[in-house]
Amino acid sequence: MTTNRPITDRIMAMLKDSPECDFDRFVTQCPDLTWNDLFQEVGRLSRAGQVTITRGVGVFMVKLAPVK
Repeated sequence: MTTNRPITDRIMAMLKDSPECDFDRFVTQCPDLTWNDLFQEVGRLSRAGQVTITRGVGVFMVKLAPVK
């Protein structure tokens, strides 16, 4: 099932359901979007201070940034 919801809304909704997700979850949950689309949006959200990206062994974890 595809949706027309903006990428940002979809990413934030997934993070509200599970406050920390590995990047691959976004890819599997949004098959209508490319890996690159998701990567660019997660990067933009990180630069805007809305999410935090951490790197583990072979995986990138994304979580909501702490509220200031």
